[in-house]
Amino acid sequence: MEIAPFDEVGEDFAFAEGEDDRSLASWRTQHELYWRRVLGDDRFSPRLPVVQERFEVVYP
Repeated sequence: MEIAPFDEVGEDFAFAEGEDDRSLASWRTQHELYWRRVLGDDRFSPRLPVVQERFEVVYP
């Protein structure tokens, strides 16, 4: 697990999340729309902390 500001989330995380076309630009666009809708425009910031979790399958 890692916490990074929204505007510092990397391409590798966006790709691993596997949404849309897996690009960082698409990730940022879609997540900003979501968080503005959920939090409100006044609470979204490019510095919003984002929890980045990665999971490993240990038993199929």
